[in-house]
Amino acid sequence: MPLLDMKTNRFLLSCLVLFACLTTILAQETPQDASKTDLDFNALLAAIKHHDALLKSGEGEIVYTLGVPPFDTDTHSDPDTTIITGTIAFNAKNTRFDAEETLFHSQGKTTILTPSGRWEIVPHKNRKPNYSFNTEEQPQLINPFHDVDPRRWLTLRSKDLATYLRTKNFQITGREGFKGMLCYVLEAKDGDSTEKIWIAPDQGFRYLKHESQFPRPVDALDSEVPMEALTVSRTTISYQQHGEVWFPKVVFDEYAWVDFKPQDPVISGQKLEIKNFKVNHDIPPETFTVDIPDDAMIKVNREKQKLSKAEFLKRYGQQTDN
Repeated sequence: MPLLDMKTNRFLLSCLVLFACLTTILAQETPQDASKTDLDFNALLAAIKHHDALLKSGEGEIVYTLGVPPFDTDTHSDPDTTIITGTIAFNAKNTRFDAEETLFHSQGKTTILTPSGRWEIVPHKNRKPNYSFNTEEQPQLINPFHDVDPRRWLTLRSKDLATYLRTKNFQITGREGFKGMLCYVLEAKDGDSTEKIWIAPDQGFRYLKHESQFPRPVDALDSEVPMEALTVSRTTISYQQHGEVWFPKVVFDEYAWVDFKPQDPVISGQKLEIKNFKVNHDIPPETFTVDIPDDAMIKVNREKQKLSKAEFLKRYGQQTDN
């Protein structure tokens, strides 16, 4: 019996010693783990910036749909659906978008963005094209639907992804699978609003999903929507690999109620399909050059009086250079 007590005491003593050692080790490693998390976040931002810098130019076709999902392609049954088709080309400084004339979007238009401003050329069947040059109203965006540019979906709130994650104080919360890809999951909170983003290292550190949940501001006296109603903005993107570059293939974005109107939660949505795209190939400089006819009249910014080609070149000639 005494021998059994001695063995029991030794076992208990060993457990106490082991517990004390583990406690000491964990206490020493906690700051190191926190530091490691910070390093992981910084390394993630560096990887995102590296892959962003690999994209130099691109050219291809797009189909952009705006409305309420599921989208109806019958204009008679759903006149609120807008579909824009066209081709886009870009390099480090310039962008050109040629929108086709369709039943869903009657106006065909060429938009050329240069460092000095935005050109818009609208052709007409029975008269001369309209030329306009804008340096004031968001001159570096395709008007009015800048979401037709696939690069817009590589950014968030007009900021590159790495800058956005840092300025919004995102934190890595773990890893989980999304559409068969292991992703870093990051989260940020600001009052009643939360944001989550899923980033896939195996697809060029692009984000596959971005979700923002926030209360919708409403006028309680002039709306059936309760003040506490939450909405969610959700974007999912699939990518195609072009050498080292992962570029969007299909983008789906929706804005919906979280708990309100469970039978009809979706408020609006948009879809962008990218087809026959080439990345990082040479694009001729004339792609981004505006050939102004001698008899053209050009509208500049909000000026009421249009300018002749000669008057325009005299005032703004230096701004036509690419």
